[in-house]
Amino acid sequence: MRTPSEAQCLGQPAPAATAPAAPPAAVATGARAGGRLDPRRTGEAALTGGDGQPAGSGEPPGARALALPMYSISETDIHDSGAVLQRLWADNLDVRGSLDTKLRWFYCDGPHGRGRALVLRAHDAAVGCAGFGVRTLVQRGAPLRAALFADLAIDRRHRSGLPALTLLRSIRDEVTRDFDLGYGFPNGKAIAVYRRAGFVELGRMFRYVRVLHCGHYLAAAGPQRRVAAAADHALAAIEHLHALRARRFELDWPVRFDARFDRLWQAVRTADRIACERSAAFLGWRFAHEPHRIAAVLHRDTGALAAYGVLRPADHGSIDLVDLFGASARDIDMALALIVPAARQLGSAAIGFRFLGDPRVIRVLRAHGFVRRGEPRSIVVAPGRDRALAAQPAAAWYLTDLDEDT
Repeated sequence: MRTPSEAQCLGQPAPAATAPAAPPAAVATGARAGGRLDPRRTGEAALTGGDGQPAGSGEPPGARALALPMYSISETDIHDSGAVLQRLWADNLDVRGSLDTKLRWFYCDGPHGRGRALVLRAHDAAVGCAGFGVRTLVQRGAPLRAALFADLAIDRRHRSGLPALTLLRSIRDEVTRDFDLGYGFPNGKAIAVYRRAGFVELGRMFRYVRVLHCGHYLAAAGPQRRVAAAADHALAAIEHLHALRARRFELDWPVRFDARFDRLWQAVRTADRIACERSAAFLGWRFAHEPHRIAAVLHRDTGALAAYGVLRPADHGSIDLVDLFGASARDIDMALALIVPAARQLGSAAIGFRFLGDPRVIRVLRAHGFVRRGEPRSIVVAPGRDRALAAQPAAAWYLTDLDEDT
């Protein structure tokens, strides 16, 4: 989950503390040399802050390091530590909906396996956490066990850089030991600490937007209203030309993800791209707790599913494609030819789609009038048992909002 606390954890000074207590048996962050704290390790508290300068109080790095509390990390049982995790989330993250629902949905009920959470403690008090869910990615038909990073949360008094670094290195070690790779969507300002913890920045996911009703963005009276009407007429004409190319396809609005989605996934899972599994069961779980509409693009002659989109209401009267998937770039092209005018008919001001991956898909988006808008989201990967996977370029991936942890 992308949260303000991830950015803040880089730039806030650590509080003064009494003499550090001995670390518990769990993983401790103050590396020791000859029975004393090694400043070369604890000096990592002086990470770069939001202004590009080292975070801290201006004290000499070694003196500041020796004043830090000792931190320890332990993996926690999700059920037994639910109250601790929910307190940390409530205090440090912007969570939509019920915290208990989030805990059960992401960490307990995932179709690809149970998630894990790590708790950061200072003098035995829980002051931070980080977790990951389990996702099955597929490349060339081979299933890959992946960790999806989530919920990095650190109490304000401990946002000095070192606690975040400690948590992230522990997450990285879990990935190295138990997964083929890991990936996540951190706040862009936290990229420096992710890099320092051994993560690799895969690329940036942009939001591509297509205006549907210009009048929503222009004044409703006078000359601008006429300009908006003319622009809307031109957009409708372009949509009509695209729809003519898609006349062998039709749009359906199923109420659930059915066996047609399983057949589509089985037909495309051997493609040379790294993509999250999109079985009917997974799609049903992923979108179960948020309002959405399913747009299924069918072959007219056979009724087979060629592509689909999942639409979700967004801010300012717009609508988002939180997932868009098809057997090929051509099928995605046909899907947009039908989904875009349908979104216009639904009254949406604009339609957006976040994507990182296959350049052919980006070319299709541009051909339909989508342009980049807003700040991109950084995506990081961590090498696991197969280190070559994390070295794959962004063009080898297929990432949408479906891959997010919310």
